[in-house]
Amino acid sequence: MRRPRSSEAFKEYSYVLKFRNSEKIVRKIEGNLGRVALIFPNSYAIASGSLAWSWVQTLLTERGLNVQRFFYESWFARFYSMEDQIPLDEFPVWLFTLQFENDLINVADILVKKGIPLSVFERQPYHPIIIFGGPVMLFNHELVDEIADFVFVGDLECSIDEFSEALRFDEKDDIIRHLLNINQICSRKYGKLKFSNCIGNLSPVPVAHFITPFSPYKNKLLVEIGRGCIRRCAFCVTGYTKKPVKFASLDEVINVFEKHKGYEYGLISATITDYPYLEGLLDYLEAQNIKFSVSSMRADKINKRLLMLLKSTDHHSFTIAPEGISQKMRDIMLKDLTTEQIVKTLKLGREVGFKHVKFYYIIGLEEEDESDYAEFFDFLETVVDMGYQEVVISVNPLVPKPFTPFADRKMVEKREYEEKTKFIRRNLPKKVKADFESYKLSRIQYELSNLKGPQTVVYLRQIIKTEK
Repeated sequence: MRRPRSSEAFKEYSYVLKFRNSEKIVRKIEGNLGRVALIFPNSYAIASGSLAWSWVQTLLTERGLNVQRFFYESWFARFYSMEDQIPLDEFPVWLFTLQFENDLINVADILVKKGIPLSVFERQPYHPIIIFGGPVMLFNHELVDEIADFVFVGDLECSIDEFSEALRFDEKDDIIRHLLNINQICSRKYGKLKFSNCIGNLSPVPVAHFITPFSPYKNKLLVEIGRGCIRRCAFCVTGYTKKPVKFASLDEVINVFEKHKGYEYGLISATITDYPYLEGLLDYLEAQNIKFSVSSMRADKINKRLLMLLKSTDHHSFTIAPEGISQKMRDIMLKDLTTEQIVKTLKLGREVGFKHVKFYYIIGLEEEDESDYAEFFDFLETVVDMGYQEVVISVNPLVPKPFTPFADRKMVEKREYEEKTKFIRRNLPKKVKADFESYKLSRIQYELSNLKGPQTVVYLRQIIKTEK
């Protein structure tokens, strides 16, 4: 790609190039058929922390396609690809991986900046083919069916050969015709409303092809060992949509480690402590002195050995998600976690030398009362008394999601949420720091998760108009 001449374009080009140059390519992948844009509509840090951004590119490129990655910043205008710094509008096929509902706001911004109507029914033949995939499609594919030419529902691995074959064609009509033959694809625009998901597996084991210091998993190679969640927490859509749960076999995971010796790893799963071969995995990691991070752990399944291994690999803190501020609230949330189990894990943490701990909480349920908050503050005092030097709590309002037991609940109103957060701030023990999720962003997530078809386009147009 020739360097841009304008200062603004060069600034954007250089910004993308900075991240590209930061990446150490673990496994070289190349394809030369077609030109496909794989867009993660969020920052580079968020994108590089998602294995999907790398794995989807790997699957398609291994089948000969020229797939280039894109990420998003609100100030971007040209949108240059990571690999060759090619502007987005030179790609005839755009694949959006939607990991979070709120990223749809960024998708809308990209489309508007590129002069593409939000409604698929208002576009011209010269506009790119726009395809959506990702976890959000599992519980509300209709959210984007007025925006997307095609929606891919479920695991890409199941239909990767047919999908890759469709994208090989040069002519738009040929691509469209072949995409319509894929069972996992639906399209409101082309009248294909029926689709079927599939029961895939994690063989081969999904693994990233690059590492970067800008990822949340700093310089660690991402490896997916589990997909879906065996739990059924009332507030979380994952346990109700990503079914059946899939786990990579221990032998195949170890083969990944053997193939990529010398790296540190980020192990991706809904919670590593539900991995059925955990002890064998820890045996290998310990014997080979491999450093690793985990995406999530269940407090009732954490053992001293796991904490010791994390501590020995330069972890300075660990994270627990009690979610409910009291035992009563956890029971209502179907969290299936007791205060005693949490305290036991915290004691183990201190025994192995951890001085920092983080907790995730959800507030704003109608059943909350003063006694729940009293229990909450007493618990935090107990944590401080254990000797933890830094205690961080992340507090979020409940965002009811479709297909969960909380689907019919209403989200807490802004004023009530703000009153609760102020009350928490006033009563926090010393040494406890609190981060509160933005009510505005949570409200947008709640509203988006319940929209369908034309409603989404109307909503996005209003958001864009408001933010201008």
